[in-house]
Amino acid sequence: MLAAKQFMTQNKPRPNTQKNPYLVQKIMSASPEQLVSYVYDAGIKACSLENRSDATRAVQVLINALDFDQKEMSLTFFNVYRYINYTISQGNFAEAKRNLEDLKSTWTKAMKVV
Repeated sequence: MLAAKQFMTQNKPRPNTQKNPYLVQKIMSASPEQLVSYVYDAGIKACSLENRSDATRAVQVLINALDFDQKEMSLTFFNVYRYINYTISQGNFAEAKRNLEDLKSTWTKAMKVV
């Protein structure tokens, strides 16, 4: 989940702003499950802004977080993430956003059960 923490705390150059220390603390103290949820949020936001680079990077972080020891489930998610990256590359941000929102909703429900 190091990649997720790096992704979430990256310091993008923005005029008149600095890295938000509360956000950094929130990310650094988050559980792996929370980090995945935050990456979904970042991908959803990037799709809303039609920011291809950030949306693709968020999906890549999700791919990197897959546990391929759980082969069947990981391959299913891998194919879904690849499809989302395809829709982003085609400029279909609405569909990518909808899929990420559905996955986040399912993820959130699953984490409450566990």
